[in-house]
Amino acid sequence: MLLDIQKDFAHNHYSDNIYHQFLRDLDNDVGMKIEYRVCEMPIFHTAEMKKKLEKAATEIGMECMGEKHLRASTTSLKPEYTVPGNEGKPLFVIVDFAITGNEIDGWEPKVVELQGFPSLYGYQFALANRMLQTYPYLQNDFTGTFSNLENAQYIELVRNAIVAESDPDEIALLEIDPTAQKTRPDFLMVQKLFGVQETNIRDVRKEGRQLYHQRNGKWVPLRRIFNRTIIDELDEMGVEIPFRWTDDLDVEWAGHPNWYFRISKHSLPHLKHKSVPTSTLLSEMEYIPDSLENYVLKPLFSFAGKGVNINPTQKDIDEIPHSEYTNWVLQERINYAECVYTPYGMNKVEVRVMSLWLPEWDKPLPVISLARTGRGPMMGVRYNSVPWTGSSVCLFGR
Repeated sequence: MLLDIQKDFAHNHYSDNIYHQFLRDLDNDVGMKIEYRVCEMPIFHTAEMKKKLEKAATEIGMECMGEKHLRASTTSLKPEYTVPGNEGKPLFVIVDFAITGNEIDGWEPKVVELQGFPSLYGYQFALANRMLQTYPYLQNDFTGTFSNLENAQYIELVRNAIVAESDPDEIALLEIDPTAQKTRPDFLMVQKLFGVQETNIRDVRKEGRQLYHQRNGKWVPLRRIFNRTIIDELDEMGVEIPFRWTDDLDVEWAGHPNWYFRISKHSLPHLKHKSVPTSTLLSEMEYIPDSLENYVLKPLFSFAGKGVNINPTQKDIDEIPHSEYTNWVLQERINYAECVYTPYGMNKVEVRVMSLWLPEWDKPLPVISLARTGRGPMMGVRYNSVPWTGSSVCLFGR
């Protein structure tokens, strides 16, 4: 972390007028008003921290493809949601790290959670570039990407992952009611960068093994799906969709849906990487520890912090039916470091490393970041709505 750079930014370069113009420009970049809070600042990291994050995210992705993890992860697949076909490698590997302190070199990333499901590859690219354009003095010394990628290289890699060899009109960014999603700025950036439009999963049509969606007033065969539909949300909303996940469909998946389950909080008890805190399924615990203040209780399948209990009690655990113990994990509490300077006090930060893993590659490649920062116990954007908190991006020293 670069506290001196963060402090210099806050006191010598930031102004409310610049910030509000930045927000207007960002809205214009993505093509809509962004509803969640965008932080006033980027999160500045050293080149050394960048390498540390890249290395940890890559190694965790590799461990998820190890024989032991693959065998264990098959138990995460629910029969009614298991999609047939070759899963291949996880096209998207997402790892969220809390930045913690240590006595050796100051800062250490610790895994909060991970997913084999795409994140905001379009929006975060727009955010990083808008931040650098708003503050040109940063452009020579900082980059918004991992793996030394230039902008054109980044765009081409993400295009290869989402579009591959397909016609964009025959690809859907598939989501439930996409116009109502807070992540829609990302959907619009995907369309702007790659020509792939959103499709409401409610509106897909199925004939035999073929799916169709509408483009320019016509029903077009759906050859490839960039899946952004979260199955948990379909269940919660009671949504009926025009096909079954178990159908043998004539379609390619840009990110096979099974990885949503196979790489998730379900993975945490099976990973041995040094950055992963001790995590245990409730179903595998011989007894519940007395010192629950040292743990966090998490549902295996949830997004944006839903269901996470940061102050669990024995009563909370007792209220979970034993039949559901396989769907909950008790994780060693992570102590976030107060490591980001703001005019309102020191912030904590969580860094998402977003990687791609194309079929021809031997290992995943980190490409861009997402940061969430705040002064409370939870880092999700929904929990941070005061000045100098919220959604951001990392800028890494060159």
